[in-house]
Amino acid sequence: MRSYASFGRDAYLIVIYSFFGWLGGNMAGFIVPFYFKSLGMDYSRMGFIFSVSTAAQAALLLFSGSIIVRIGHRRSILLALSLFASGRLIQVFLPELGFLMVASVLLGVATALEGPALISLLSEEASNENRHYLFSLNSAVGTFGAAFGTLLGGFLPGVFSGGSPYKETLLLSTAFIFIQMGLISLVRPIIKREGKRIAFMRETAVKILRFSLPNALIGLGAGVTIPYVGLWFNKRFGTGLESIGSLFAIQQFVMGLGMFLLPAVADRMGSVKTIVGFNGGATLLIAGMPFLPTFPLAALVYMVRTILMNIVNPIWDAFLMRFFSTEERSNALALRDLAWTATFGLGQYLGGLIFDRSLTLPFLLTGALYGISMATFWALFAGEEEGAKS
Repeated sequence: MRSYASFGRDAYLIVIYSFFGWLGGNMAGFIVPFYFKSLGMDYSRMGFIFSVSTAAQAALLLFSGSIIVRIGHRRSILLALSLFASGRLIQVFLPELGFLMVASVLLGVATALEGPALISLLSEEASNENRHYLFSLNSAVGTFGAAFGTLLGGFLPGVFSGGSPYKETLLLSTAFIFIQMGLISLVRPIIKREGKRIAFMRETAVKILRFSLPNALIGLGAGVTIPYVGLWFNKRFGTGLESIGSLFAIQQFVMGLGMFLLPAVADRMGSVKTIVGFNGGATLLIAGMPFLPTFPLAALVYMVRTILMNIVNPIWDAFLMRFFSTEERSNALALRDLAWTATFGLGQYLGGLIFDRSLTLPFLLTGALYGISMATFWALFAGEEEGAKS
């Protein structure tokens, strides 16, 4: 039976873990561009620092699947959390360029370890038929955490205005990492998978490449625009930090609610049509954003665009998992993420350069890349709706 009530204890521990992870991560992610701006950086310098983190993540993703299986999923996540905490603390206490680069490398490596390990761990808690419900639950609860984090990121600098508001907000975001450590320590390890060596077959590589191409195109498009949207609102409309934080928080609350409903839509329409339909709508909206004349209208369009683009992420992940065996999943996730991450890093660097010259062109480029991605995904998977593993 497909429902949200049929999962075990470890599944719910991971879901709660995701809430705190997205809360702290989004609080930090929202405030860091403003923090860097306060240090005197322009878009190009920020883009370079962001791309260093993404390059480190991409480099480790080449190997992280095998590393995770050998040292264990839970230990991999705990190591990642330690690196996250170290990177954030360096950003706060050593804000010189060289140390910020080191922090970016640590954060990139941590992301490469945590993502595939966590999703692989979660995959074992549901059947193929029910997995998109568990993945959607995890993403919905995480998105609610992200909403709270973004809201706090927008308002806390005003509360901490007497000292170093951005640094104090980053420190608070780091505290949530220690809650995550406690939660993941309670999850039982997957004994049967730890310490194994994975045979990487040609058939597996071809499947990963098919999933990777659309993700690579989306990563490139997202990198060009998304990291700079908060600053774009500020520069284009003169919008304050609190208003931007509230906007992002509202869209995440709505997106979290929508994620509870989307598995039922995918059951009716099929995963491929659901992904292409929602992402296709987001493509049109992002391309039109720079031509909108007022902040309320641009804010509404961006909210709808973000909801459409991200609400289907758990459907993507669940669909992917159906094509791979238990032993293949960590590698498949890591290499799929590599395709997105490598191009996202390139996009971040290009976006920083382009935004210094134009506030319109990045959105058009992102829309074009999203559109090509959806056409590619449809061409590769339109006939696979009933052909995935069961």
